[in-house]
Amino acid sequence: MSRLKLFRLVLGILSYALFSLQNGEAACDIPFIIRGAWFSWENRPVLTTIDSTHMTDRGTCIDFQEDYHVNYTFVFQENSCFHCVKLLVRTVNVLDKLETGCVNLPPGKLPTIHNVCSKLNEEQQLITLFNENPIPVNCRSSLEGVWQFAYQNRFRFTGECNHPGAQIKSCQTAGTQFLITNQKFSITYKSCPGMTGTFDGVVEYSCLGDWFVEKNHFFAVVNTKESRKDEKYRCFLKNRDDDLYIGVSITAECNTLKTVEKSPERMRITPVKAEVVEPGCRLPQNFSGNWINTANIDADVFINDTHIIETYHPDEGRYRRSVYVCRETRDSRYMMARLTVDGCQKDYICFDFVPQHHNIIRYRKGIAVIKDDFHTVCSWVQFKNNVAWKYDLFLAKNPHPVHCPVAGKFNFTQRGDQPFETRILGGVTLSPRPSLYCKQNISDLSVCDTDQKEILIDETYCLSVDHRGQPKDIYSDPDYKMKCIGYWKENLKSYLITYDELDPFSKYRCWVYQRADLNRILMSQAIGAFCDLKQDVTSWNYTEGATVALDMVEYERERDQCPMFFDDGENPWKVTENEVRVFHFGAGYLNSKATSPNINVLLVLLYACASMCSVVVFLCENRDLKMLLLGKTLKRDRSCAQCHVGTSTASAKHTILKVAVFQNFAFAYKLGDQSAGLKMEDRTAKALCLLTFIAGFALGYKAKEWRILWIKRRRDRLAWQLREAQKELEILQKAH
Repeated sequence: MSRLKLFRLVLGILSYALFSLQNGEAACDIPFIIRGAWFSWENRPVLTTIDSTHMTDRGTCIDFQEDYHVNYTFVFQENSCFHCVKLLVRTVNVLDKLETGCVNLPPGKLPTIHNVCSKLNEEQQLITLFNENPIPVNCRSSLEGVWQFAYQNRFRFTGECNHPGAQIKSCQTAGTQFLITNQKFSITYKSCPGMTGTFDGVVEYSCLGDWFVEKNHFFAVVNTKESRKDEKYRCFLKNRDDDLYIGVSITAECNTLKTVEKSPERMRITPVKAEVVEPGCRLPQNFSGNWINTANIDADVFINDTHIIETYHPDEGRYRRSVYVCRETRDSRYMMARLTVDGCQKDYICFDFVPQHHNIIRYRKGIAVIKDDFHTVCSWVQFKNNVAWKYDLFLAKNPHPVHCPVAGKFNFTQRGDQPFETRILGGVTLSPRPSLYCKQNISDLSVCDTDQKEILIDETYCLSVDHRGQPKDIYSDPDYKMKCIGYWKENLKSYLITYDELDPFSKYRCWVYQRADLNRILMSQAIGAFCDLKQDVTSWNYTEGATVALDMVEYERERDQCPMFFDDGENPWKVTENEVRVFHFGAGYLNSKATSPNINVLLVLLYACASMCSVVVFLCENRDLKMLLLGKTLKRDRSCAQCHVGTSTASAKHTILKVAVFQNFAFAYKLGDQSAGLKMEDRTAKALCLLTFIAGFALGYKAKEWRILWIKRRRDRLAWQLREAQKELEILQKAH
């Protein structure tokens, strides 16, 4: 009886196993994305065909597991061998494969995923499978832009071939009806003289898709004009941290690309502009210079008459650059053509500028559109219509300080995530500071310099004074020094920008300030160079974009001589008496109102000298006029090379003065009366006057150079005499 029960139990188990195996075979339906003909390089060219139930050289599918619709693990049976194959779907055209080879199971052990794939090594090299009938995809996610590149191939030549004509061009045509133009890119190789292995040629690739493995960006391509399958497919590798290099495989496999630097073929790429746009308008002249854009990771901005070039650094060693070209302007709006240097598309953006004040340009930027039409690009609806908004800022890269809107001596209390702390600027002092008993310590904020342009903050300031009313602590320095570089009022809030070269986080800091009483002022410092919309004078933590809030009360003493001052920034263009005027010397400067008075005086003196020379020439040329003007007896030789002045009743100084005074009379006399004895024609007189003026002008400018040259020669002569004297002294010393 027991044997019969055991037999029935074994028969039930076998029936259940057979039923499960049959159901597994019926349920193992390979997904459509994996089916097809695939090419791979496994030390030899391999062609793999996968249908709904079978895989070449692997047998029939009996079980599979799906993870996230991209990772599939299959168990195939071929005779008595079981194969575990794991396929990673990278794109619709690319698969990566891991497998175990033939696995033999002991009798009675079911061929499940767990049993067959337990020995699958996840660290083995991936084998890349390329679709034999690829579906082209758009190249924009893989590669977009125009680059000049230098390349090296470790298996062909040593060194790096850098030719200016070598280019990678991957440009998309928006809205084209021929999609194939957006699915290809070309690489133009150029040979370098003296480097064997380099060549001239153009290779055109179709994109098969891209994928990421951590920070590595892979994308696969196919050369549709190549008939050899092993030369047809290639893999490219970029890295997010170093995207100025591209690694290229030289075989139809991606597992050779471990890093960009150690790839079989490496390209060092430099972005170049794909198109040049002619400017059609000019930006305000006071915009020219170097700025930083607080709205784009403190990007570097260079502005000239027609262009805005913005360069920002996502991290160390990388940069992104955009070029804006002025196309059309009306009132405060400027339509700019935007050219991203590493891209191909040209679009148009509208800037709305506020006139510059202090070291600040305020602006807002519209939405980028593809149409070159001012009414479309710069329509007011193109600007973001938020309920609350404020202008973005361009701050001068090398700012000059301005009069602070808040000045005086203040005792403050603070609250915040990063309050002001006691520190020693410049590190350890040269000598120990003397110990000092201080009866009362306060937190002090002072703006007391002559022009009131610098904020000094001392977190522990000694308030004690001696019997004369002088401060006892004369050795301590302030903990923070910040220069005011601009202020304004916007959205009923007063804003201030300060500049501190020693600030480790941001040299520029934004403040919100407000006068709360006759002698009480509230201020809040932002985290960086711009203030958040939610920040007000009471903000003190990161939730409102602030670091610390100050409550300041004025406490000026008799000997401080630090008057209180406050300006809410309603009119930041107001000219104050302490304004610093910066003269930008350059083209057109002499025609501007800022011409130096010294240059004017020099020009007047030079013209006077030239005019006197012309009068002397006139006097040498005509005897009657000489006698009329000078009352002298003049003798002239035939060549008029020298004018001999006879006896005169006036001194030489008086004579020169009379020549200068009667110059205009001489010209009038010559032009008005031809019978007066003047023998020179009008054109000759004018030419002589012009020549003497030019000669005097040139001599005036050359005099400084000649004087410097004479000083240098005199210095060399004295140095030579000094050396000779030293030699004689040495000879005398040796003789004694």
